[in-house]
Amino acid sequence: MIKTRIAASTALAIVAATTMALAACSVDKNPRVELDETPIISGGLGWGVVSLSYARLMLEPSLDAADSGTCRRGDVGELLARTRVAKGRDGGVWYRARFDGGTGWLHESALAVFRTENEARNAVEARP
Repeated sequence: MIKTRIAASTALAIVAATTMALAACSVDKNPRVELDETPIISGGLGWGVVSLSYARLMLEPSLDAADSGTCRRGDVGELLARTRVAKGRDGGVWYRARFDGGTGWLHESALAVFRTENEARNAVEARP
């Protein structure tokens, strides 16, 4: 009889703990997970159009890095890589791009990004 009471109280404790654990969990039926596009999934990083009058291409994703070339507003380049800098004045997304003026890193504030070369070139032509 004592064994039965111990077993019953143990079972009751397990049921109570399980119920409390399940009640504490909430299920979001529409979770929103946003992932950055990757070249493997999207077929490439895309194309960039320089939005500044003049931009320096950098050897590294930093404003203090050495120059590796230059580009001007409306230049179209293929995006080769992307990295995110977390803090400081270099903070934000940096793109490594290939332009006629060279290859280097540009901050996201200097670029408009498009999925295809055609979209990028059309945006340049549509500019006033």
